[in-house]
Amino acid sequence: MKNIKQTSDKITTLPKTLWGFYFRYAFRGYWLPLIGYVLFFACTMSESIWYPIMQRNFIALFEQDVPSGITFVQYAMPTILWFVGLFVVFDIVLFLRGTARANWQPQTSNQISEILTDYTHHQSMSFWTGRMSGSVNSQINYVAQGLNVVEHFLRIIFAIVVMAVNVGLILQVNTWVALIFACVFVFRLVYGLYMMKPMKAASKAASASSSALSGKIVDSISNFAVVKLFAGANKERKHLEQPRQENIKNRKRSFLLNRMFSTVPNMVWDVAFGFTLYLCIVLYMRGEIAVSEIVFSTSVFFNVMGMIAQIINSIPPIVETLGSASKAYTELVVPVSITDAPNAPELQVTCGTIEFRNVSFKYKRKWVLRDLNLKIKCGERVGIVGPSGAGKTTLVHLLMRFWDPTHGQILIDGQDIKEYTQDSLRENIAFIPQDPTMFNRTLRENIGYGKANATDAEIRRAAKRATAHDFIMETEKKYDSLVGERGIKLSGGQRQRIAIARAFLKDAPILVLDEATSALDSETEVAIQSSFDELAAGRTTVAIAHRLSTLRNMDRIIVIKDCHVIEQGSHQSLLRKRGEYARLWKMQSGGFLQE
Repeated sequence: MKNIKQTSDKITTLPKTLWGFYFRYAFRGYWLPLIGYVLFFACTMSESIWYPIMQRNFIALFEQDVPSGITFVQYAMPTILWFVGLFVVFDIVLFLRGTARANWQPQTSNQISEILTDYTHHQSMSFWTGRMSGSVNSQINYVAQGLNVVEHFLRIIFAIVVMAVNVGLILQVNTWVALIFACVFVFRLVYGLYMMKPMKAASKAASASSSALSGKIVDSISNFAVVKLFAGANKERKHLEQPRQENIKNRKRSFLLNRMFSTVPNMVWDVAFGFTLYLCIVLYMRGEIAVSEIVFSTSVFFNVMGMIAQIINSIPPIVETLGSASKAYTELVVPVSITDAPNAPELQVTCGTIEFRNVSFKYKRKWVLRDLNLKIKCGERVGIVGPSGAGKTTLVHLLMRFWDPTHGQILIDGQDIKEYTQDSLRENIAFIPQDPTMFNRTLRENIGYGKANATDAEIRRAAKRATAHDFIMETEKKYDSLVGERGIKLSGGQRQRIAIARAFLKDAPILVLDEATSALDSETEVAIQSSFDELAAGRTTVAIAHRLSTLRNMDRIIVIKDCHVIEQGSHQSLLRKRGEYARLWKMQSGGFLQE
């Protein structure tokens, strides 16, 4: 995995086809065990060739005259030793095949999962808009599981080779028996090609409906608190009923087609076997065939039919697995819309001056910002206000390069952020959202996420500065306490303190607060405000808030409306202007801006 880990974080383009992806990434570093697996697989499949021959030779011993001077046991011993020796070798090769498989399949599946997960991490906001995390996870698993078809493909390829050899062997016994084999094979081939298209379509439909259902279930479960608050269990059951029924219908059709794919050839096989037995009896009565050749013919027949059965049983999983993997891969491999320029350098921030220069942004044919010009000085604390939908959060997302402007430039210390790596940009910005999201990991890990390789002392120091240390020490396992999925074990104020601690640890020159206190009660807000003030000291700070009272001490307040900056100044100067800000201030109820 080492070679992948060194490059996976740079992967922003992937092959257009599933097999192109597999050959380029999945097998990289594991070609040797894969080749060994193929060779050992071929050796084990050869049993269907040498076993009937050895069986015929053994039975032929009873039809032959024993040379004088030796016993029958002595005469038969070389054949017996060959028989036993071949089985011992077969068992050894079978073990080696399993060992070779263990050395490539788990690793390559994990490698696929890692690459696709990294790829989705580098996707822009447009990729995640309208997508459910549960569906994306299912799609990654489908692509990883697609590698299971390798064994089925090998089984089909070697089964065809074994059948061809066996038909050649049976021709030496009787042409009519060989003709029966050939007819069964041709029928199977034609029938398989005929069934392939509807099976593939049914498999893709089943995969799509399963992925959609999985996403809806995850969405419902992740909002369990809302379901409880509104007594919505029955409502959720009804909401999931239609996708469940759709999934049942699609999977049922796929299952029935798979059954038809195997049942019809099996019935043909039964009839063909009856003809073969009848033909062998007739030939024996005519003296044209020996008992050993009858045993050989029936053994080969069973082998050929077994090979056909393997093909029959392998094709449905191939179609189903590849159908699911192909559908999932197509949905995952959406071109990354926000990418770094080739050989982009890292952004170096010395002061933190931010400038929006003639910035316009359109989302779904609607202008959110138009020709916006704004300069925030080094170390300046700026508040952004305006009615809902005015573009406040969009402004922050553009600064973070979650989106790129439709027109215009965004500069930090005079450097156009599009010309530098996204990682270096975000390393220089500490972002605290309205509802900080936590990993289902320990408090130490969640705080430590703000700085790679942070020491325990640094984490504790950051927690103390964020006034989080005291409540952490009251938990059962202190800093090693798990916070639950999305931080559900913590209160809103505690999650906010962890987010502040993370920002202290990051120690970035630019601080962005997006409605960071609007979800908190007044008492908690007052307790946290001192932490915010300390965090903002000496940093360029951009704060979005509906609660205008939280912005009173800002150096400057920017008012955005109708895609433009319409006012700016200190709290008192804006009130004296009696403009939009003064109107919004008067409209406040309990410190919030009416929406």
